[in-house]
This record gives sequence, structure tokens and C-alpha cells, in this order.
Amino acid sequence: MNAPFKCLFCNSTEELFSSQEHIIPHSLGNDILVLEKGWICDKCNNICSAFESRAINNSNLGAERAILGVITKKGKPARSKFGKVYWNAEPTLEKNIISIDKKDLKKTAYFYNEETNKGKIIIPIHDKFNYDITKLLLKIGVEILCKVENIIHFNSKPSLQSAKEHVLGINNKIWPYFVILSDNIDKHLISIFSETPDTHEYVTSLGFDIFFNEVQEDIILFFTYGHFKYAINLNSRDPNWINELKKLKISYVGCPVEFVGYNA
Repeated sequence: MNAPFKCLFCNSTEELFSSQEHIIPHSLGNDILVLEKGWICDKCNNICSAFESRAINNSNLGAERAILGVITKKGKPARSKFGKVYWNAEPTLEKNIISIDKKDLKKTAYFYNEETNKGKIIIPIHDKFNYDITKLLLKIGVEILCKVENIIHFNSKPSLQSAKEHVLGINNKIWPYFVILSDNIDKHLISIFSETPDTHEYVTSLGFDIFFNEVQEDIILFFTYGHFKYAINLNSRDPNWINELKKLKISYVGCPVEFVGYNA
């Protein structure tokens, strides 16, 4: 599909289109899912870069990319500050090995409590960067649908205008997403890469995967990154689609914290 030089988010044809767009940020290890120049204007690209940076460098996504051993564009191991701890990728060591810059981790009881957690490091789900993760998930959903619209067919055409406005900050009313806690969700989802096994093997080696599910007229994005699986309604803020998860006895946590009451 040729680039339209009409911005996917703001519909502008007047802005500059000087760079390609990584559907999943390059900082999370993606070097394969890309929209060429002419899909996202520079102005919208800059807006996305701001919340992407916050989500990647200060949330559980940052800790996860360190665990995955991501190498940055500058050729350095990924490093993210999450809470009061710096998480550093150690790609020369075996998988899932990271280092932590903290002289006395025990003082950070928020993360570490040997008596109650038996030495575990506890990663909180709710923090102020949930709002940036929401925008990142919506961005991924809007952009990947553009990429695969001739491959995936839904019963109803996705209505993405509200999602695009939220990504751009035009409407910042809280938009929920859900962290899936049950592994048995996998048997109910089919990766968008399932028809291309080599590509599927490669993207999963990078630590991510993408799935869609249609619940009545809502299009739900499921995005896996490392140990986390996120789900978000791309059509609207309506969280009632999670009733389908309840029927399947799948556990989840509502985010941001305003949606913690939807936990199951």
C-alpha cells in the first residue's frame, strides 16, 4: 500500500512527513513493524514520541525491555528508571538477567520485602504512567490496523476517531485498558502473524505479539510484551466488553487506577 501523505491521526496533508513510524516503538525492540514516510506527519510523530518516552523509560514496560535485553539505537543495553530503581539490560548474559542500580534495595520496601514476599521484587501495575501506556496502546492499535486492514476483516468497520483524538491529547478523558493475568487467554486469541510463521517466530523472539478480537461492535487489541499482556477497546472507552473475559474466567486488572473496581 502506497503512503498517502495524509496523516493517519490528524488527516493533515500540509505538515511535513520526514520520517518513518515504528508501530511498536523501536525502543521496545521493534525493527520490523514500520509505516513508511507519508503515514504519520512530523507534528503527530512528535506528540507520540513524548508519551512513548515516558511509558518506556518510567513504567513496567521499561523494566520489561531490560529483561528482554533490548539494545537501543545507540547500541547500548536498555536502561529504564521504574520507581526508585534503575533496571539495566544485560544482553551478554543468559535470558531474563538484569542488573539493578540500588545500593540497598531493601530500603525500597515498595519493591522488596524479604519477609512477606520471600525475596521477590514486586512491580506495581498502577502509577501515573498508566495514562501514557493507554495512549501507546491506542497508537499501536490504530497504526497496526492500517497495516493489516486488507488481511483482517471485522464484521463492523472500526471507529477509531476517538482513539486518534485521545492519542493526540485532544480529549484526555480517562480511557481504560486491562492487564490480563490468566495465561489461558492465549487459547482464545490468534496472532495477526499466524499466517506468516517466520515473521511470527521473529516478532515473538523480540518479545511481543499482537492479537485482535471483536466483541459485538468493539474491536479489542491484545498486545503482549514480555511477561505482560494488555487489552484495550479501540472503539471507545466503554469497558463492558470485559464481560466476555469474565465468561471465560480470565483474570485481569483495570488501569489506570480509576478502573481498579473492574478487577476480576
